Amino acid sequence: MGVLIKDLYKSYGNHLVLKGVNLEIKDGELFVILGYSGSGKTTLLRCIAGLEKVNSGRIYIDGVEVTDRPPAKRSVSMLFQNYVLYPHKTVFENILMPIEREPDARKRVLDIAEELGIKDLLNRLPSQLSGGQQQRVALARALVKRPRVLLLDEPLSNIDAPQRIAARRFIKDLQRRERITTIYVTHDQIEAMAEADRMAVMMDGRILQVGTPEELYNDPANKYVASFVGDPPMAIVDGKVFNVDGYVGLRAEDVAIGEGPYEGTVEGVEFIMGKYLVHIDFKGEEIRGFSNFKPKEGDKVRFSILKMKTFNERGP
Repeated sequence: MGVLIKDLYKSYGNHLVLKGVNLEIKDGELFVILGYSGSGKTTLLRCIAGLEKVNSGRIYIDGVEVTDRPPAKRSVSMLFQNYVLYPHKTVFENILMPIEREPDARKRVLDIAEELGIKDLLNRLPSQLSGGQQQRVALARALVKRPRVLLLDEPLSNIDAPQRIAARRFIKDLQRRERITTIYVTHDQIEAMAEADRMAVMMDGRILQVGTPEELYNDPANKYVASFVGDPPMAIVDGKVFNVDGYVGLRAEDVAIGEGPYEGTVEGVEFIMGKYLVHIDFKGEEIRGFSNFKPKEGDKVRFSILKMKTFNERGP
């Protein structure tokens, strides 16, 4: 049945951090919450976990209201951004901690270590592990409790860039195998698009849009989502340059450079994945498009628009 959040408000003193959040996360899905620092995404996770008391609203897990339950009574595990491994304890002891009083604790630690490929690390201390290995140990400790819901707070932020793709793939494969309802927060839109079954974009304590990565990429609800989701981000320009009311959003792949009814001046060129990303000044607005050839800065280039998204003047 997943997780249901109804009209959730949370403040710290006079600062309102969550402003009427409504979300439904389906059972067994990997749901990503994408937002910049300060958007409220980590506070939302902490409220779901029971680590923060909400001002108002309701939280349900598998159809049961848990709003006022303590963390231990929610069947939720949270993986924190810094992993919080105890430096003086071995990997085995770290994983064992949440279940050490249960009769089958040792077997469960060995089983989850085998599942996550860290059985040969059980006698090491955290200081003897790489960032990726520490992440797996923290995941093992979260999963050994057999929670209904797994909460991941920026799980790749402490992993070196070359390891991130492998770590990202590992989390997604693990979630598929376990079929555990997972809520994953990140500020990295590439990470979000790669991981999510569905995702939400969050800004200033509010959810702006929910959908699949494809839906948010192809049909963003507003200018903020449009400029946040995608790499390079959608260019938002004044619609008057195309004789359109409001604003126009253009993806770089929808700007065909070489021929067309429009002409602009090249302001810069980047080489990205075998193509050139060309920055064009068009009537005082910046437009980006991909090209198979490399124009020079200051060149005049012609282009056509294959598809555009229009936004009204109101909204973020």
